Amino acid sequence: MAVMSLSEIKLQKYNIHMTKLFNLVLNLSSEEQRFLLKKIDKLNLKEKRAYPRKVCRIPVRYYYNEGIFNNFIVNISLGGCFIETQKPFSVGEKFLMDIQFDGDAKSIRVKCEVTNANRMGMGVEFEKTSGNLLRKLGNFLYKTI
Repeated sequence: MAVMSLSEIKLQKYNIHMTKLFNLVLNLSSEEQRFLLKKIDKLNLKEKRAYPRKVCRIPVRYYYNEGIFNNFIVNISLGGCFIETQKPFSVGEKFLMDIQFDGDAKSIRVKCEVTNANRMGMGVEFEKTSGNLLRKLGNFLYKTI
């Protein structure tokens, strides 16, 4: 029996919850579905992120205070990502990160700042995004959404 990582377990639970939610919505009347869509539209206007995030599992290496860390990005957007780690940095800390997308021989280095930290990991914002990173991120985000 294969051992699943914490991210894989969370993704599996997420998929189960989404299936249940989808089935609940399908069982609503047309009027109830329209009402729900209006509520969702109002909530979407309140979204703080500039870009939608995509669930993923990308190995990442990052550098901070002479240390080298290896973990996984579990969601990513054009503006930042969330790194799964048991030792998140403090909000405001800046560090360098190497991202290597599937099929690429070379990783891309990006400067990041921690914007959110909790027991699951840390949310980071990309500080300076090169054209190369934006192109590769765009290809990754939009080819399979």
